[in-house]
Amino acid sequence: MNIWIFNHYAIAPGASGGTRHYDLARELVKHNYNVTIFASSFTHQERKERYIPEKHLRWKEEQYNGVRFVWIKTPAYKKNDWRRVANMLSYTIHAYLLGKKRKEKPDLIIGTLMHPLAALVGCLLAKKFNCTFYFEERDLWPQTLIDLGKVSERNPVVWMLRQLELFLYRNARRIIVLFDKADKYVAQQGIDTEKVLYLPNGADLQRYEQQALLSADLERLFASLENKLIVTYTGAHGIANHLDPVLDAAGILKDRNHHIHFLMIGDGPEKQRLVERARKEKLTNITFIPPVKKEEVPEILLRSDVGLISMQDAEIYKWGFSLNKMYDYMAAKLPIVLLCQLPETPIETSGAGLKVSNPQEMAQALQWLAINQTALHQMGEKGRFYVESNHSWEKLAHRFINVIEEDLSYGGCDRLAVAPVQVGATKEGRKLNI
Repeated sequence: MNIWIFNHYAIAPGASGGTRHYDLARELVKHNYNVTIFASSFTHQERKERYIPEKHLRWKEEQYNGVRFVWIKTPAYKKNDWRRVANMLSYTIHAYLLGKKRKEKPDLIIGTLMHPLAALVGCLLAKKFNCTFYFEERDLWPQTLIDLGKVSERNPVVWMLRQLELFLYRNARRIIVLFDKADKYVAQQGIDTEKVLYLPNGADLQRYEQQALLSADLERLFASLENKLIVTYTGAHGIANHLDPVLDAAGILKDRNHHIHFLMIGDGPEKQRLVERARKEKLTNITFIPPVKKEEVPEILLRSDVGLISMQDAEIYKWGFSLNKMYDYMAAKLPIVLLCQLPETPIETSGAGLKVSNPQEMAQALQWLAINQTALHQMGEKGRFYVESNHSWEKLAHRFINVIEEDLSYGGCDRLAVAPVQVGATKEGRKLNI
């Protein structure tokens, strides 16, 4: 069975960023599926050309552990301006043309919304090949942009995005969502929730079963932090990541507890401002680190003591959340300190850490953990049990395969009237829980 995945920002091993589709595809390959991921050769996290250094090439095909990647050369950009828009349009056009010219016929196409045009390419090609189309809505566009204050609901672009979202909903055999309550969001758009497939993010647990060496700089850093409580954040440094409260907590602790140190790993549009703020406030208990390879993340977390998450008080989170970093922390048995305003989160239900509502509480929680090694250990074990039970890619892929087999046994995207397998009742209808 041939599966095509269109994800503009997908990455392969050795790069920095999320590996959701590679991890899923690698498990599918183990079950004799052929998986091809169409992605840009210019990496969004690193803001550089990684996969096609040759100037004369416009695309390249490579294979990683049985997973095929079709890399598409797109223009470079440094920030969210017209150059990034040009990058999106370039990917959209060339991904469609390359898919159209391929000799093999896909059985299933997954179009993922990191931006909506990639999902549209998947939908159009599914129609051309008369195959099944799954629409994966990674973020609830355009609602996420509205709730995070990036655009006004009256913006004409929002209206266009709404229409595109509805088009993709209506033409998909399945609507894949990452948030556990997102089926209610889909229902609000007038779409039957029988289409909804809940497939959250997960963790590759095997990456956390062995120790590894880090770069010389990281080895020196960890050696300098021996006997300190290492509090680590991994991921993007953007407005949505709400990292100022972390610096607030560091400011509270810098003179109060010299045995707590923060590591901030990653990049993003807010990073330089945060680095400058830390310098001005003389926050010597915080170290900013550039993006690292995905393969280095497990070892960094295994050498840390606490994982950190800070979330905006935004309406969008009422539909739930599925953060890669949360499952990575759990896989490494790191207790989590989560700053958010949500009434209930997996941190409380699993017992994997502490939820706080402001920087003062964050500082207090870290001080408490610094002197309670038993609590650190117990929370870490509970988090590991939770991710093993609910978010290992091996289990997620197995359940996903069951859905694919059920859907494709009915034919293709011309059979949308056939009722899908139903698991997990909701008030609006039924959704599949993976």
